[in-house]
Amino acid sequence: MINFEASVSTNKNRPLIVFGEDWEAHPSSTQHIVKILGQNRPVIWLNSIGLRKPRLTRHDLLRLYNKVKSSLYSYNKNDITEPENSNFIIITPLVIPCASNWFTLKLSKIILKWQLKVASEKFNFSDPIIWTSLPTSVDYLELFHNAPCVYYCGDDFNSLAGVDHQFVSQKEKELIEKSSYIFTASEKLLDKFPSDKAVNIPHGVNFSLFSQKVKNTPIDLPLGRPIAGFYGSISTWLDQELLVNTIKALPHWRFVFIGKIDCDVDKLQRFSNVYFLGAKPHTDLPKYIQNWNVAILPFVNNKQIQMCNPLKLREYLASGTPIVTTDFNALNGYRKYLQIADSDNPFYQAILFADAEIVPAVDFEKLDNIDDLLAITNIKQSRKEAVIDESWESRALDVQRYLLTC
Repeated sequence: MINFEASVSTNKNRPLIVFGEDWEAHPSSTQHIVKILGQNRPVIWLNSIGLRKPRLTRHDLLRLYNKVKSSLYSYNKNDITEPENSNFIIITPLVIPCASNWFTLKLSKIILKWQLKVASEKFNFSDPIIWTSLPTSVDYLELFHNAPCVYYCGDDFNSLAGVDHQFVSQKEKELIEKSSYIFTASEKLLDKFPSDKAVNIPHGVNFSLFSQKVKNTPIDLPLGRPIAGFYGSISTWLDQELLVNTIKALPHWRFVFIGKIDCDVDKLQRFSNVYFLGAKPHTDLPKYIQNWNVAILPFVNNKQIQMCNPLKLREYLASGTPIVTTDFNALNGYRKYLQIADSDNPFYQAILFADAEIVPAVDFEKLDNIDDLLAITNIKQSRKEAVIDESWESRALDVQRYLLTC
């Protein structure tokens, strides 16, 4: 029987029970960190329990079907572990997202408790630490008795699209009270939380993966003209009006988008020099970005973007590829390596400047030291070096120091 009774422990590598997003090909910050922490401790990873109430739509019914199918398939095949780590278990909770009444919540707790018991029979999960990236997990903390909880906040859920904001906001308040620590992915998010609990853990990067020169060019990458590329979720946070104006201004360029399409992109698809290549495995992304002339971050200017810290920023930098971006807070610390578009430097012009490796305007009298001077004279290498010490291993080590005090 699974034992979730918590006590003061001297074990440095206590088990982790993680409420995260669905475990997929494109790892989130939580996935990167937990993979490293899980190398020497047991981990139960719980796929997403949702951030909004389901509706009777084709999308939601299909998602429910896939969750049930995934869960049943996992148990039937008797293999629900990550292949490289026999102590890493992934399960799909069959809970009702954002359960708001007594019956549905009670039913969800019974189901989840049974799933946890079945999934953890192969080893003891006594004295765990709960890690959650989802405020809605607060309703299930009682299943683990007095186990300490840490909250990893990667987004401002109050401004995130596709979320039941009022419900999730209330759950986040409850989670803040119950959490030992709150880790934030950006400094801007720190302001939301009590200063005695909140710690900024910036995103890391798999530097060797993105910086090592690739030998092959992907066969589906259009060649023959310069390429401006983007990878990630293709959603409403992309500024399509900006992109349309940029594409019109650069008809001799090709614009490549990699990722799942989660919004209407008709405005972009009407251009013959725009290519949507679909989602790619995370390990294949360097093959694409290193064959682009410019990597782009064409985000809208809203609260969600100003609070975010996109993982791809550091991956772009590690590749050495010139970068053009709209302005947002997470650029702080990297601005001298980027072309930041604004009214005086339109996005299309910034792309041309970046391709030519023309650095942003610099006031040489304000350069702090010789390192700043070298940064603008060897910009490609300096982009890489800007993130060479920001590995996911170092981020996991920072997290571990706090977990030891839980």
